[in-house]
Amino acid sequence: MRRISKLTIAAAVPLVGLATAARAQLSGIPVYYNPRGGAGVGIAGDLGFPNDKAGGGTAYGVAGSLGTGPLTLTGLVGSRSFKGGSAQASFGGNAALRLFGGGFLPAAVAVQGGFGTIKAGGVRTSTIPVGLGVSFDPPLFPLKPWVAPRWEFTRVSGLTGGTVNASSFRVSAGVNFNLLLGLGLHAAVDWGQVPAKLDASKPSALSIGVGAHFNFHLPLM
Repeated sequence: MRRISKLTIAAAVPLVGLATAARAQLSGIPVYYNPRGGAGVGIAGDLGFPNDKAGGGTAYGVAGSLGTGPLTLTGLVGSRSFKGGSAQASFGGNAALRLFGGGFLPAAVAVQGGFGTIKAGGVRTSTIPVGLGVSFDPPLFPLKPWVAPRWEFTRVSGLTGGTVNASSFRVSAGVNFNLLLGLGLHAAVDWGQVPAKLDASKPSALSIGVGAHFNFHLPLM
């Protein structure tokens, strides 16, 4: 059961995205949000460090995004090595819709849903995170913080005992640091308890992520 827990949460912790960095779900990388959205295309690269309760190891990811103002779509691919195991490919995607803010307003709110999957040791873990993100954009201040609580649905198949479906509450928070000409850096932390169905002790799974993004913005239509 402990091994199942580690594989599951590792795949339940996420990635990257756009027009100023909205993300999806890649194993071992925090779920990133950019509630402000934007119009344009973007690329991003991420590095994730999950703790032992989240499977350990190291995660890498890249993403491409398309923003059309309030709506941002993101696709991702990554690689995740678990503690004591070899690297495995992971895939994900998401959609984010800004509900409020952006432009000259100092705050923005968006909803975001995604999907991520990884297969390791014959066990496939798929996750669907759905949540709300709030960002703050202080005038003339280069750091843009955000926080995003979410509900995460997890499905683990390929187990000898059959498929397991579970859900849990998680929260991620981070900061974007935008430089000149569309280039920027970002960092985030992602935390939540392992669902009891996967580990009765419900340990805390945490991932820390850092990365860089580049966005090519387009004028709004």
